Amino acid sequence: MNRFTIRLVIALGTCLALSASAQTSAPLDPKSPIPDCVDGRGPSGPVELKIVAPKADEVVPIPETPAGQPPAKGAVIDVKFELKNYETFLDAKTGCGQGVAIAFDNYPAAVHYDLTKRWAFPTVPKGTHTIRAFAVRPWGEALREAGAFSMVTFHVAEKDGKYAPDPKAPLLTVNRPRTRIPKGQKVLFDFLVAGCTVSDQSNPESCRVRYQIGEQPEVTLTKPDPVWLADLPVGKHAWVMALSTPDGKIVPGPFSVARGTFEVIDPAATPAPPAKAGAPAP
Repeated sequence: MNRFTIRLVIALGTCLALSASAQTSAPLDPKSPIPDCVDGRGPSGPVELKIVAPKADEVVPIPETPAGQPPAKGAVIDVKFELKNYETFLDAKTGCGQGVAIAFDNYPAAVHYDLTKRWAFPTVPKGTHTIRAFAVRPWGEALREAGAFSMVTFHVAEKDGKYAPDPKAPLLTVNRPRTRIPKGQKVLFDFLVAGCTVSDQSNPESCRVRYQIGEQPEVTLTKPDPVWLADLPVGKHAWVMALSTPDGKIVPGPFSVARGTFEVIDPAATPAPPAKAGAPAP
């Protein structure tokens, strides 16, 4: 084998190796940053997540009710997925697992751990709605792969356009924080941005992610990375997160501003009385 042939073989091998590594950008088996939570598994290749039901722009009718019964307040929406190269599971011992987070309109995301089982929203009201779904690690962090995110906009009975994002416009999807976090454990602020690059002033076409917790000073992020917050006091905390232009204006769209609450609890303290039920899920 002459030198030219050897160099060609080496070059081809290098190209193939680079191509294979570029197909999977998510870390394969990261260690959990949260104590007593299982480590991540996979992906085994480029992650591909697709919402196959409901269909894009589908109009779902509200079912008729029998005579003498009150009219239905909405339609049942069954959500079905196709997921490739990413294992989903729920560890019974720790309560952690990998799954698909599902954000309905501007409601907090919930995680589906077994895609072979049914996931349905029982009473979706009239109008336009959007479901966003993305793969998550056992500690709740979203995978930052383009193929690991899917979105569909559909309608119930009528098209009012209320929750219909422009597919060509920048899009903010907030994943965390939510629920209750034990005292001493870091709080995950996690989000996904599509349609623009989260960066600093050096990129004039970039966008910013801004968030605020309670009365604390507002924070502006110039990187699309999750944020881990430590030493938050015990109690309930309200937060707001927004996607903005470099000059501070909120990007137009139904999901450019998100709000929520979470609670830092002290497991050693006397249990508080159960909270009253909040707004019903859609």
